Amino acid sequence: MADRWSNADRRSIAATFDYKLTSNDVLSLSYQYSMNINTSMGRALTFDVGRVAPGNFTTTSTLGFAGSGTISQASNGQGRSNWTHMPTFTWRHNGPVWKSNVGLGYSRGRMNDDNEGYFKSTPIARSGVTVSFGNITELRPGAIAVTDGTTGAPVDPYDINSYIVRSALFQPRRAVNLRSSATADLSREFMIRVPVTIKGGLGISRELRDNPGSGTTSYNYVGRDGRGNPTIFTPVGTDDTAAPYLDQTFSRPRLPFGFPSVQVLSDSRAYDALRATPSYFVLDENNQYRLDVTSSKRAEEIISFGYLRGDLALLDRRLKLVGGLRAEQTNIDAEGPLTDLTRNFQRDASGRIIRGPNGVPLPITTNALETSKLTLIARGQKVDKEYLRLFPSINASYNVRDNLVARAAYFYSIGRPDFNQYSGGLTLPNTDTPASAGGLIVVNNAAIKAWQADTFRAQCEYYFEGVGMVSLGGFRREFENFFGGTTFAATPDFLEIYGLDPLVYGPYPVSTQVNVTGKVRMTGLEFTYKQALTFLPFWARGVQVFANATAQRATGPEIANLSGYVPRTANWGVSLTRERFSARMNWNYRGRARRTLVTGVGIEGGTFQWSAERLQLDAQVDARITKKLSLFANFRNLNDAPIEVQTAGPSTPDYARITTRTLVGSLWTFGVRGSF
Repeated sequence: MADRWSNADRRSIAATFDYKLTSNDVLSLSYQYSMNINTSMGRALTFDVGRVAPGNFTTTSTLGFAGSGTISQASNGQGRSNWTHMPTFTWRHNGPVWKSNVGLGYSRGRMNDDNEGYFKSTPIARSGVTVSFGNITELRPGAIAVTDGTTGAPVDPYDINSYIVRSALFQPRRAVNLRSSATADLSREFMIRVPVTIKGGLGISRELRDNPGSGTTSYNYVGRDGRGNPTIFTPVGTDDTAAPYLDQTFSRPRLPFGFPSVQVLSDSRAYDALRATPSYFVLDENNQYRLDVTSSKRAEEIISFGYLRGDLALLDRRLKLVGGLRAEQTNIDAEGPLTDLTRNFQRDASGRIIRGPNGVPLPITTNALETSKLTLIARGQKVDKEYLRLFPSINASYNVRDNLVARAAYFYSIGRPDFNQYSGGLTLPNTDTPASAGGLIVVNNAAIKAWQADTFRAQCEYYFEGVGMVSLGGFRREFENFFGGTTFAATPDFLEIYGLDPLVYGPYPVSTQVNVTGKVRMTGLEFTYKQALTFLPFWARGVQVFANATAQRATGPEIANLSGYVPRTANWGVSLTRERFSARMNWNYRGRARRTLVTGVGIEGGTFQWSAERLQLDAQVDARITKKLSLFANFRNLNDAPIEVQTAGPSTPDYARITTRTLVGSLWTFGVRGSF
């Protein structure tokens, strides 16, 4: 169970200057600046039953094994600032014969997260307890009991005196994102019995994402006596209790889903304690080094392209054909963390590994920090990739009647891997989050290829008299090298490769990505309708209704990553437009969507993570005060629709499907818009 509050401050300014060089040439210079400052604080309470003996669970209850459970709290504070500067230059030539555009673009984005005056996270926990659940429903257990695993005495999970401080993390973050581009195109219309337009262009774009080391400072909490509590996290008989760092303000609100208030730790009070009594905190240099290295990443992508396009009009311009070919050369240069345990193996003069009597390689050092420095190398993983793709396309439209248009198209497209795919390296879960709550080890596959797809579309559009239209279309798309995911239970051999402690990371499953063999096919139907209700009385003038819907179906290998694919979507609403006033209400529906395949020991085949269906209501109002000044208000999620994630297989009962339900609330935005 978790909740979070945040405060966002967004500001932006933009300006454009146009200069008419000649009657056919316009120079345009634009600049845009935006700033986003987000301050947030979160808290999470986790009940982990640990082991469960055979026969000690039913469909509505679970009795944890005595002393194997853990209760823990994780706090997380963030003060994140983003700045973006984006100048652009364009030269447009619109001559009687030739038309051309030349554009230059540049943007620089910067992100800072300094955690000034507070820890990023200060986890607290208590282990060695027995956790039991009763009256389990789809949302939560109706009854939760926590007792001491040895004495059987009740333990209050909502009282901060039940916890000890385990560690503290100060983790400022820096990131820079640079984008630049240069494009040029030229077109001309010819009359060769029929009108023909030829257009061609060249361009290059570059994007660089650079995340330097975080400058992490990691501490183990030892308290007044200078001794930590590394095995059984219990405040009994220790001075490591979390009670001195109680957050009086953030502990007052009741938790969602019927939970009471919980006393939580203040990250700022813990940080004040570090400055006042630094001996309570012992620097964890090994964890600090590892966090710095794993957060240091860099990825650069350069795309060079050229295209040639032709437009042809036939049958008195009733039939229009547009076709062309685009070529793209993509070059990737990326760096990320490298883990190589063999760097800590002793070797003889010829480079052969020296082994002990038991055949195990002899280490150079057993010191944890020195081992990390030898085996975990900052930006030691180098990725250098390039690939060339050709993108043919053709579009046709035919005016069957003045108010009826038929369209058909074919095009080729690709999907590039995310930058983090190349520089992400190894991602470890927060060990305060148990595997049962979604903790996962993620290994990015830098060798994955971009997927490619052939798409065929057909559509008919009918236009009403006045304002309005209705259209119906369908499409078929075939993917090759589609992205897929595989998940397996962590093994000691796998954990050894990455230098991970089996006692810490053994319970967590491992997830990575692959290119799926075989094809993934997606077919669908699309419907659109909009119409101005001109038949209404004069006092109701300006009303327009609209609706659109998409239904699609995907088939292919089970491991294909169809995250983001939604089988059913629909939007509908009504708008009112007057001379000085406009209002709009929009309902957005997203059907249940399959996300990732879930595999592991004891998990039923065909088990997936799902996004539950969701209906959201948004509204927008604009009022013009003067010719250049207007007021506006935007309302998102007025009906407070939750976001729900489910995990389910063919035999999973309804009450056991929900993984998380997030109450996001409603966002109201008010502002002033001007143009001068």
